[in-house]
Amino acid sequence: MVPPSSRRFGAGAAALTLVVIGLGCAPENDDPGSTDPSAVTGEFVTYVADYADGRSEWWHAVRTADGREIRLDFDTPPGVSTGTQVRLHGEGAGERFHVRAMDVLPRQHIGAVAGEPDTYAAPATDTYALVLVDLGSGVNITSASGQTTLFASGPTDKSFANYYKEVSYGKYQVTGDVIGPFPYSMTDCNTNGTNGTTGMYKAIEPMITGSYNHLIYYFNQTNLCQWSGLGEEGSTAHPAKRTWMNGSLSCVVLMQEPGHNLGLMHANTMKCGTSSFSSTPATSCTITEYGSGMSTMGGGCKQFNAYERWYMQWLSGCNGVRVPSSGTFNLLPLESNCSGGSGIQVLQVPFPATLTVSDPQSTSTAVALNNYYVELRTAGGIFDTYSTSTRGTVFSAPTVFIYTSDNVKVPSTTSTRGGGTGNSVWTELLNMSPSGSAYTGLTTAGQSFVDPAGGATITLKSISATGATIDVSYPGGTGSPTCIDGSALTAPGPASCGGTSPGTGGTPGTGGTVGTGGTTGSGGMTGTTTGAGGSGARGGSTGTTTGAAGRSGTGGTSSSGGTSGSAGRGGSGAGTGGTTGVTGSGGAKAGTGGSGTISIDGSGGGGGTPSAGLTGSGGAPGASPDGTLTGGCSCSTDPAQPAGGAIWLSLGLGLALVRTRRRAGARR
Repeated sequence: MVPPSSRRFGAGAAALTLVVIGLGCAPENDDPGSTDPSAVTGEFVTYVADYADGRSEWWHAVRTADGREIRLDFDTPPGVSTGTQVRLHGEGAGERFHVRAMDVLPRQHIGAVAGEPDTYAAPATDTYALVLVDLGSGVNITSASGQTTLFASGPTDKSFANYYKEVSYGKYQVTGDVIGPFPYSMTDCNTNGTNGTTGMYKAIEPMITGSYNHLIYYFNQTNLCQWSGLGEEGSTAHPAKRTWMNGSLSCVVLMQEPGHNLGLMHANTMKCGTSSFSSTPATSCTITEYGSGMSTMGGGCKQFNAYERWYMQWLSGCNGVRVPSSGTFNLLPLESNCSGGSGIQVLQVPFPATLTVSDPQSTSTAVALNNYYVELRTAGGIFDTYSTSTRGTVFSAPTVFIYTSDNVKVPSTTSTRGGGTGNSVWTELLNMSPSGSAYTGLTTAGQSFVDPAGGATITLKSISATGATIDVSYPGGTGSPTCIDGSALTAPGPASCGGTSPGTGGTPGTGGTVGTGGTTGSGGMTGTTTGAGGSGARGGSTGTTTGAAGRSGTGGTSSSGGTSGSAGRGGSGAGTGGTTGVTGSGGAKAGTGGSGTISIDGSGGGGGTPSAGLTGSGGAPGASPDGTLTGGCSCSTDPAQPAGGAIWLSLGLGLALVRTRRRAGARR
């Protein structure tokens, strides 16, 4: 039997519950998927396959709750990323599904393998496992050699861990293990088959006891798979998990496939006949996928380019600068660690207007080109070494390379490939010697690149292993140079990573007052004053010490005794620039001497030269509630109309109270 107290409040509670359910969970419209018996629901995934001959392939699939993986065909390329939960409407055709329409659902992990991580941003430390798979003939590497290839940390080891540490300036650390070998019988290389790569991870992952964010499957080379490497494509906001290596752990394949997990795309080259670039690149230029030898996202065992690092958020502050108008800039080597954001390592020079080219992996998709990216590469670290040719790219001395791409995308969990806010896009390296077959950059002072549409002219003024000076002439350009963090840059920028721009320093300090003796003391900003005898205030002979810019000068303290002090003279040295200056004050107070003559005030130290004092970036804004509720019953409220919910809630409570009182009265 239900207790009386429970019965007494039952109707009121029910009324209140109905009101709350009606308020929060009433659907705004019918779910179209519930009336479509052919709809397929699951987790969307994108694959990128890289072939030894320079080709690549890109396709999509959906992983369903019952363990299937179905390859998808679209009339229009989809605008969602790996990990998005979708409901697909269309028709099945064999092992494939032709998509007519797609609904994006609230995120759940439909059909995910137990223990698979949910959405996460690329952390400072990430975990990887090299999973050895025996297809029947053993595995041609040992656990020890795999450990060296992936995780060796010696100063000359060209390991996976050292690569990502180097290109991220230490901001992305890799740890992990080599596990296996696990036996697996492979009969095809389809991702949608039961005995291919999907079947492989479904069979092996339940046996993996450790927890890893990323899994790199390695097996002996097999002709069942035509690709050298296969990776799930993710983004920095939602990295994908898996890659497969077909008998190769070479530098490019090993670094590139996990790069796709993190949202990076290929580094290409663009050839435009006898010109370095064209105002009609879609019809006048040819893109060679992987063509750039200056990144492992291309075809060379070199560090990531600046666009790729900007996207990964390994560049910050004024490491990247947008240049919308004319100016001269100090460009520092990309290999240098300027992690404080205090040195320019890439210039983003906008086009006069957006241009488009075809997606190399989907010719029906237009990719926007909006900027030139200008970076200085020199020999540095383990991976960037000089050579006469790196897969068709000449890098034998300090070189300024220029390539084109879209704007750098802001990572997001709702990304769209090549144009949304999630993954990066392709970069297209330009040839500064277009009549030759090898791609070159700017290496000699005086060389220039001219935008064919009347935009910027980019001229190399000087170059060395420690920096280059770049002049940007932009007729009609407007606006000031802006850093990655939105702060304004004071051109030309620092001449070194640890330096600051020439700056204003503090205001001139006044000379110290006359003292009647004592040791030499510092005047306002720079000068010291002349004193004689006694241990009183710090007068002293004419000072030569250079005071720090803008710091308060100390005068003499009160004292007596000593012979008459001669007038203190301000130091002639100019205060150096440096940190943003604090206004220098005069001496603290005049020292009292014996019968000293009245002195003439020492002149103030000269002000420092202008200091750019870079503006520190603020913290990222916290997420602000917007009134939207997601998940569960897919309920939502409108933050712009808060009164309606309150009215219904009040009405429900009132009904419950009336009902309770009536029932209590009846029992009396």
